[in-house]
Amino acid sequence: DINVTEAWGKYGGGTRAVIVAMIDTGIDYSHEDLTGAVWINEDEIPGNGIDDDGNGYIDDVYGWNFYKGNNQVYQGLEDGRGTHGAGTIAAVSDNGQGIAGIVPGGRVRIMTVKTLGGADGGGSTSALIRAIRYAEDNGAMICNLSLISTADDRILYEAIADSNMLFIVAAGNGDAETGIGVNIDETPCYPAAYDLDNIISVANIRCDGSLDISSNYGARSVDLAAPGSYILSTTPN
Repeated sequence: DINVTEAWGKYGGGTRAVIVAMIDTGIDYSHEDLTGAVWINEDEIPGNGIDDDGNGYIDDVYGWNFYKGNNQVYQGLEDGRGTHGAGTIAAVSDNGQGIAGIVPGGRVRIMTVKTLGGADGGGSTSALIRAIRYAEDNGAMICNLSLISTADDRILYEAIADSNMLFIVAAGNGDAETGIGVNIDETPCYPAAYDLDNIISVANIRCDGSLDISSNYGARSVDLAAPGSYILSTTPN
């Protein structure tokens, strides 16, 4: 559906390691198809109750939970979205388990930055901004940000604008009542509608190339589309 074998043929070699921050729900970092693909803070000594690397976060071995303010980045089933997204990007290839992520050969490590949680998968802007700063301060170059809000938050705008990371953001899943996608040039959803050079806003197409009925769109606000329906990937446990 995404011609990935052609991309692998052209770009599959090499050893460049890139850290991608998954700012979303948490990730099941012990999953058999994600072990080896998740970022580990090697400057932190697990479980000693000390901020060994001096970054302001104690025992952040697997990242940080900004939703609850602790180092427990995996809370179970509520972390399905983050686990699914992590597998789509970087599930270990050629290990005889599950799937292969888009990026083969262990060239990407996924940093778990849990910012959403609870039954509704919600979170706060203040937590999101702290998560963005944490990700960049700890080496992330790309940020996967699959969340939306109808509020135009200038503080969030400035946090993204001031960052050197590339943000891959969701165009969004349409009107909450009808489930039908909207034109976010006219009815903005953020951060997808922010006019910033370091944002790539992505709509959802089906495997036949047609825009999914639930996907937002917009000639000015949305940059590209990728398959986003019926995607098989890793899930908790």
